[in-house]
Amino acid sequence: MTTHRQERRGHGESLIELVARANHLLTESFQGQLKAHGVSATEWRVLAALAVRDGSTMTELAELVLFKQPTLTKAVDRMERAQLVQRRTPEKDRRRTLVHLTERGQRIAAPLLARARQHELAVARALGEPRCSELCAGLAELIERIQELPRGGRPRSAGAGAAAD
Repeated sequence: MTTHRQERRGHGESLIELVARANHLLTESFQGQLKAHGVSATEWRVLAALAVRDGSTMTELAELVLFKQPTLTKAVDRMERAQLVQRRTPEKDRRRTLVHLTERGQRIAAPLLARARQHELAVARALGEPRCSELCAGLAELIERIQELPRGGRPRSAGAGAAAD
């Protein structure tokens, strides 16, 4: 008798489907922690990024959290109203806007970062440390290789892009 998991693998899920499913399940399994602190997944990503790089520009932050500018702007607006973050304009460069965690944002982010580390350790134990390390290295390499592809993600054929270069 085959399990549902074996059936799905047997149907040949693509790499994209597997990565998307893994991301969904990892995120979903952490949702309870976020809800307990009254934070959405979107807000959590911003809090976590700012906990590492406080004072990021909106452009830097969008790259860190993988959001488009309008999505990030709306999230930061909500977070500013909730007193989790604050926008500041440096005196030396009035064209830039930096996003900082407030004291309240820091108080919420700190325990969530600890819970996120615990969650990651639990996942690593479930998978096995060596296998987890191997998976992380493989995913890091995948990200690097994808970033090397031409914009749009399509590899160039030998004849198609050569004349344009």
